[in-house]
Formats: sequence, structure tokens, C-alpha cells
Amino acid sequence: MSGIASWVTAKDLRHRLDADFYRPEYLEFDHRAEARGLKMRQVVEISSLVTDGTHKTPSYVDSGVPFLSAKNIQNGFVDASIGHKYVSAAEFDQLERWNCAPRPDDVLVAKSGSIGSAGLAKGAYDRFAVFESAAIIRPSGVIPAYLSAYLNSNLGQLQIRRNSKGAVIRHLHLEDLRGVEVPLPDRQIQDYIGAKVELAERCRSHSAKLRSRAMELLAQSWAWGNRGPAELQDKAESQIAHTVEPRIFEDRLDSEFYHPSFLAVDRWLDGQPCWRLSELVEAPVKGVQPSYDSDGSVPALTVTHVDPFVLDRNGARGLVTDAWLSRNARARIEAGELLYTVTGPPLGETVVVEEFHLPAAVNSHVARVALRPHFKFPHLVAGMLNSPLGQLQTTRYSKGIRQKELYSVDFVRFRFPKLSSQTCARLERDLAASCRLVEEARVLVEQAKADVEALIDGTLDEQAILAGTLKAPTANDIPELAEDGA
Repeated sequence: MSGIASWVTAKDLRHRLDADFYRPEYLEFDHRAEARGLKMRQVVEISSLVTDGTHKTPSYVDSGVPFLSAKNIQNGFVDASIGHKYVSAAEFDQLERWNCAPRPDDVLVAKSGSIGSAGLAKGAYDRFAVFESAAIIRPSGVIPAYLSAYLNSNLGQLQIRRNSKGAVIRHLHLEDLRGVEVPLPDRQIQDYIGAKVELAERCRSHSAKLRSRAMELLAQSWAWGNRGPAELQDKAESQIAHTVEPRIFEDRLDSEFYHPSFLAVDRWLDGQPCWRLSELVEAPVKGVQPSYDSDGSVPALTVTHVDPFVLDRNGARGLVTDAWLSRNARARIEAGELLYTVTGPPLGETVVVEEFHLPAAVNSHVARVALRPHFKFPHLVAGMLNSPLGQLQTTRYSKGIRQKELYSVDFVRFRFPKLSSQTCARLERDLAASCRLVEEARVLVEQAKADVEALIDGTLDEQAILAGTLKAPTANDIPELAEDGA
């Protein structure tokens, strides 16, 4: 793997003559596959279509048919929650005629950004179109979920790197993707591996459903409309000049703090019983800027790893040592506390730390927030902070011109309408289950990728799979799915 030169026999030669195509690690893969007797087929041979999205920038609209790109293909999934644009129904019809609209069983592959990342199209929407940065594979001679698992595995990524071109910046062109070789085991083996990816998609789908249900209940309980209180919708948003009563002045003298929309929300909150955030949580404690160490084993997380409700611990590339973490206890995260981004963008994104996130450290742009002992609903607090009301207060109380920051003294001033204990318990249950399902999905995809590598290494128990004694997990093995009959 570490060699810089390799001997190439006539049998090793392919359609390429550039030396990089015959790096030692690529040849080693060829020899391992040959030794195992695996049937290898190029993507083009096992697909009825290999194309990409439109090369013409469409006319975007505020709402319509979703339009995704390579940035939506991450961590083994096509993730629409990352954000995307929309096109009109008429433009979508044209894109569909141009084969730029994936079908549910298609596999999408990122041609730029996270090059080679793959995911099932069914993980996004029933219908959507894609930009040219995303390739579309329509499998015809392979199980789609198995193909996705293979392309995302270390060995699949090795093949994609081998076939991509570019001296400084690598590019994955369609002809490169068509030439990627895929091992084709018995269909039962493909089904076994692919079933884990399919189950991961079900976990993600149900996670999103639970989170959406909980956030809708939260908004209903607060009587918060689609765009906030009625007064805010009626006029406050459109005002650009206004007068302010001296009695409402606080310690802030910047005009933005007294924007009409913020004052409208203040009046709305004044009309009902509210919690001050200081009643529910302790003051935030910022992490510590890490000293990265190649010998470290503890992921060091930044704002890029903290998304609303999701902590991407496995996406961290920087590591710190246990010794460093012992000397910098403020950076050590603990189960049950919240992580809140206090320097941004992104600012104000919140997630609950679970046992499966440990160990990890956070830098000084992320604050750790512990709940007060009497309040047992961490996921609910995360939901309140991630809600439009929470984000609005984050925007109001943050300071700074180019880089915004939220200070501890301002964070604890946030207000939220009180909820009944029954509503708190229901919201906590759904949001906690949603968080666990995200982790279940991640683990299942990692297992599928590991199975692909075991297949090529010869350590996968193929006989047990073929005999039916080794079975893939099902929804009944996931408590959150089994309970809801998802």
C-alpha cells in the first residue's frame, strides 16, 4: 500500500496507460478479487442508465419540485434536509424527459464535493430532479442497495479514486463512473447486504417523521403559526422604521435588537406563562480550542459537526489525546447535556449528547449546556432551541458584525411558553426516538460497508447467508420501528 512503484504484467493492463491507474493498492485489489474468484462487472454493464443531472441552471422558484445536488449525497444517504432549491412543475417535466429526475430505485453518486459518495434516491422525495454534480445510476443487473453499500465502502471508494482523473483536483466524470468495477456475489448475498441499507433508509424516514410530528405538536402547543404570532405575520415583519418606548430598553442600544418582529414576539410572550431558559438549564460552558494530535483517539468536534438534532461524531477528522482531554475538562462532552453552536454561522444549532457519541471533545465555538436537575427533558429543550422561536431569539441576542456570537448571559434570557408535563413527556419521547433512529441508520450503513469488505476479504460467512441461518436485521429488531409499526 505504501509503495510508489509497481510492476505491471500484461494481464494487469486495462484501457488506461497512466501510471496512477496502476498504483500498488489498486493492483492489490485486483489480485484479491481474482484470488477470491469474484465476478467483477463494470457499472455500465449492470445498469440500464448512467447519466447525470442537468448541465443548465434551471429557473428556481420559491416552492415547487425539489432540485438537489451533490451536496445532498452524504454519509451513505441522499439527504434532503441539508437544503436545496425548487423548480416549477413545468421545468421538472422537461428535466424528467432529459433523464435528470431519478427514480426511487436509482443510486445517486456525487461527482463533486464528497466525490463518490452514494445513496438511494428513495431517501429524498418521491420525485425530484438533480443538478449535473450528481450522477444517476439505474441498476438493472445488481441490487440497488447493495451497489450503494459497495460504492460507499472503502474498497468501492478505492475503485472510484482509481477511475477518477485530475492531477491537482480530482474529477469523477460519467465515463469514469461507468468503468468502476463492482463485485457481483450471489443474489442472496446482495440481498443480505442491501437489506441493511434498506432498513437504514426506513430508520431515517421514521426519524424524520417523528421529528416533524414533535415539532408540529410543539408549534401547536404554543399556538405558533406557520410564520409566528399573528401580529408578526400581519405587519411587524414589513416595518423598516418604528419608535420604541423608553421603558422597554434593556442593556442593548443597537437598533436591530428592537426590530419590530422581535418586539412583536416579546408582546406575544408577555401574554402567556413562560419559562426563562435559566430556569431549565445551567449557563453554557464553551469548549476549548484543541491541540490536534495524530496519535489521538478522541474526535474533536466543531460547529460543522453539530446540526439541529444530529451530531456527526464520525465526520470529525481532528483528534486529541486522552491526556489532552484530561487537562481540558471543559472540552469533554457528557451524555444528557446539550451542544449549542455559539459562534457562527451556523449559530444556535442544538443537539443532545447520547452515550453513543462518547468520547468526544468540542472546541470554543460550541457550548455545553447542562439541564437543571428538576427538568428531565433534554431533547425537548433541543427542540425549543431549534424551533423558529428559538432561532429567532438566537438571531436577536447574538452580537457581532461579520462573525456572530451568542454569549452565556444572553442565552439564558431566552423565553419559551410553558408546556404541560404530559406534552413535555410526549415531545421528549418522540425527539429522543428520532435521535436514536439516526444512529441506528448510521450503524446499519457501516455494517453493510463492512460486509462488502468482508466479502472481498473472504471473511463473510456466505454459506450461512445462503443457507438462511444468518439473516439481515429487520424492523422488528429496531425498537423504535417495532413500537410504531413503521
